[in-house]
Amino acid sequence: MAEVLAASGRRKLTPERERELLRVTAELVGEVGYDQVTMAAIARRAKCSTATLYRQWESKPRLVVSAWRAHESERGGDMGQLDTGSLRGDLRGVVSTLTAGDPANHMFASVSAAIAENEGLMEVVREILIHPILENLTQLLDRAVARGEIAAGNPVIGLTPQILLGPWLAQDILYGTHADEELMETILDTVLLPALAPRAAASL
Repeated sequence: MAEVLAASGRRKLTPERERELLRVTAELVGEVGYDQVTMAAIARRAKCSTATLYRQWESKPRLVVSAWRAHESERGGDMGQLDTGSLRGDLRGVVSTLTAGDPANHMFASVSAAIAENEGLMEVVREILIHPILENLTQLLDRAVARGEIAAGNPVIGLTPQILLGPWLAQDILYGTHADEELMETILDTVLLPALAPRAAASL
């Protein structure tokens, strides 16, 4: 069955059905854009009720951003599993994860554009998409400090999310193109690593 009874008596989606609904959402956003996509249209294509969508995700922004995160995870794997044993290796893994796959991520360019006019959407993006990445970066940097690769008092530690994620998030908005691996590695090798760990950067 696509749904199972939860403890509360309400039906809960199976993991397979949840993935299917997120995939359908991603497809529709890619076809018509964030502003034009509706919960009713998603429900029609997914052959479910709008009540099912609202029960599971509460709102269109939460559903669309959840689909974005699922799409990113399928393309790039789990960033939380990164642990290469070195700062440079871990950060290159982050870059690879952020830019993995083909430029199909352009399907969410309309979401990026909508963020500027929708504070509620931005809050959902922070909660579902950005906060997990920030947590993973914090763990990565803590490991590098423990290994002695970064000085504990280096102020750039606190700026790493802005330096690394800023271009990744802004590229679509500023230029209408996806931040590819070449761009992100250039930022990593010429800006972030030299500031975090000059000796590690010198060995590039």
